[in-house]
Amino acid sequence: MRRAQRVLRLSLGITAALLLFGARASARGASWLALPFENKTRQADYHWMGEACALLLSELLVRAGESVVSPDDRRALYEQLRLPTGLVVTRASALVVAERLGAERLLVGTYQVTGPRGQERVAIAARVIHVAEARMLTNELTLGAPLRDLPALLATLVGEVLGDRLSPSARQAVAQMATALPTSALEYYTKAWMAADPQVAIPLLRRAERAAGRRAAEYAPLLLELGRAYVRQGQCADALPYLHRLTSDASVDKEAQFYLGVCALQQGDWTRAVDIYRALARVWPLAEVYNNLAVAELRLGQTAAAAADFSQALGRSGPDPDIRFNYGYALWKLGEFESAAGQFRQVVRQRTADAEAHYLLAKSLQRLGRAEEAQGALTIARRSLPAFAEWENMADPPIAPRLKLQIARPQARGAIGLASRALAMSPAEAVRQAEALLEAGREEEALGLVESVLRTAPDQADAHLLKARLYFRRGSWREAADAAQAAAFWNPRLISAHLLLARIYLAVGERERARLSVERALALDPNDAEARELAQELAMSSRKP
Repeated sequence: MRRAQRVLRLSLGITAALLLFGARASARGASWLALPFENKTRQADYHWMGEACALLLSELLVRAGESVVSPDDRRALYEQLRLPTGLVVTRASALVVAERLGAERLLVGTYQVTGPRGQERVAIAARVIHVAEARMLTNELTLGAPLRDLPALLATLVGEVLGDRLSPSARQAVAQMATALPTSALEYYTKAWMAADPQVAIPLLRRAERAAGRRAAEYAPLLLELGRAYVRQGQCADALPYLHRLTSDASVDKEAQFYLGVCALQQGDWTRAVDIYRALARVWPLAEVYNNLAVAELRLGQTAAAAADFSQALGRSGPDPDIRFNYGYALWKLGEFESAAGQFRQVVRQRTADAEAHYLLAKSLQRLGRAEEAQGALTIARRSLPAFAEWENMADPPIAPRLKLQIARPQARGAIGLASRALAMSPAEAVRQAEALLEAGREEEALGLVESVLRTAPDQADAHLLKARLYFRRGSWREAADAAQAAAFWNPRLISAHLLLARIYLAVGERERARLSVERALALDPNDAEARELAQELAMSSRKP
């Protein structure tokens, strides 16, 4: 019975993914997603290879002229789903990840390393899956080579996957990139890419650069990773040589320009930053581009232009508190205190400890003559703003607009789909997350997550019970009763389901049905304190005249 339920749950999960996502995926242009390969060797020394396969295959497919989901986009989605970088997910979860990232073809596989150290061979088995239809597009492709030839092996795999679609010129570009990258350089690069801390990543990237030697310039992802790691450390002098070498590479040129703009801002070259970001906004109109353009304009005293561009950034970013703060600050400098106060109010709702936002909210309210409201915000600012006393003596305090140091990946902006989140974890984990959302007062998110769980695991009694609790809190008695009855159906021994039903029946005046539910609970556990209390309450009320 349990095995049958597991099979049913898996089939329902995949079916739900297709029903929820299949139609939308087919409307988008074809694109590839390469996920980390599974390590069949089970030796930790070779774990880096799983992510290395995904990284290099993605780049080789780009060189072949294919549309490919960026590994950075995949990493951002993994972070939002709380999945570790390099994780090999289940097939159902892989389909959800692929759909969420807009991929039509999914490239997954395994690898196994054999042989003594220094003479290892690697065997790869890969599969291509059509995401919308959840079916194999190719038979399993198996290839093998010495480990030192891993990049060339992956280039051969790309040739096998694309077949006649790979033109002679594209085949040459793929082979050229593969031969430019020694396996040792790929190993160091992969380990650096997986590191969250730039201080850890930079030494590994430099080792990858040395291992690649003169051919390092032919591997744009390595140069980009070096450039942005140095920018994140505030070391623009070290970043600039790498970023300048990327401006002729179409695949990374826009991102290189973004970081060149960051360096111009950090070095106080406002005019250069404006030039970079104005040109970039025409071809890559991202929130971060408009935000940094507006920061440079604000520094040049072009306040009206800055306010307009911060507004553009905010419209593209969703509820980003830093961009909203910048927009409010520009409005404040323009003397539009009512609009500025509205922006700062939203900032402090999202980020209650933002002392600068509280301070400027107070100053905006003061200018509007709302002294009592202003005093509350000023009190909060005084407690946590180190420069408070100094600023109070200034007409225009030296507040720094907030710079964006990296791109928030476009596919990962906003909330992750609840069905995606539910499928990417076990039903029990999803219910626990929904409980945490409920405790935090985020009822709508909790309800959405629970309903996603029930679409894929309708026998999950705890999910039905949590849904019943949500509706009970809202006073939606019919919905609460339906969910509690479902919980009791799937797990007749769930005492809390019977007791919640009793409370629902009491709330609507159905005392006899409440009594029956309490009796069922007591039959399961005569010593349950809540059941005994409810039974006593019912008995006392029935004796009242």
